[in-house]
Amino acid sequence: MIHFDIEKLLKESLDQHLNQPKSQTPFHLDEAIRYSLLSPGKRIRPRLFLACAEMLELQIENIIPSSLALEMLHCFTLIHDDLPCMDNDDFRRGKPSNHKKFGESIALLAGDALMALGIEVFLDSKVVAPRLLSGLKRFLWAAGPRGVIGGQASESLLGAHSSWNDLKKLHSQKTGALFSAALLIPKDFAGISDDSEQGRAIDSFAHELGLAFQIADDLEDTLQDSASHSLHKPTSVLFYLSPLEASQKTLKSLKYTTDALIKIWAEKSDPLKQITQEVIQKIEKATGALT
Repeated sequence: MIHFDIEKLLKESLDQHLNQPKSQTPFHLDEAIRYSLLSPGKRIRPRLFLACAEMLELQIENIIPSSLALEMLHCFTLIHDDLPCMDNDDFRRGKPSNHKKFGESIALLAGDALMALGIEVFLDSKVVAPRLLSGLKRFLWAAGPRGVIGGQASESLLGAHSSWNDLKKLHSQKTGALFSAALLIPKDFAGISDDSEQGRAIDSFAHELGLAFQIADDLEDTLQDSASHSLHKPTSVLFYLSPLEASQKTLKSLKYTTDALIKIWAEKSDPLKQITQEVIQKIEKATGALT
């Protein structure tokens, strides 16, 4: 699998777009953007993006900006999710949330700025115009009312009356939309149609991987919460299923869609299989500790 220093590339992209000329971005807004975007993280979405691009034999150097744009979009959602008017979280990745560090108004603007910046950076990709526009449309879909923003809105509707299918629908937007975009934008760049066998295989895999990633997080959160409060939240998979049930349902679907990729792309799918295996191991380890 091709490896890139995502942290270095993100910093270089910020330097290019925020500091030319240096007076263009107010210093405290620049600081707030960098604080969250350059915070240590798994960078799973750009990794997925580049792994899928490698499978589809795209020219990786030409599309790195799009992978960085996806991380900017993800960071925008995290900053806004943490705001007092939303999830009201004081910490993110072990550090004070953006609004706790810079104040609510600057945090809000930093999130807004990352959304706009992501589009600007996305368009730095060197892809023929029709395919670039298809990818950008997918990027905006992932961000909007049918994607992450819609998922955040749906979260307020969950309650004791909600079903497992309601939760899956929420996660398909709030978490899954960006996972899908990470895999479907390279597909758009490669000119693969949604209704082709290849397109359907990538779409199904993206959906199941996004759900698996969320379930892995839910299981790990429960392990870390000594009082198991997450069990009582309608936004947690463990509100609806036991750890073993959640694991079995998820891994069965993920294996099926992974096998479909292997059938089409054989060893070219190895970069995506590697990331999938990381998620599977997280689920199995947490399930074993909880059962």
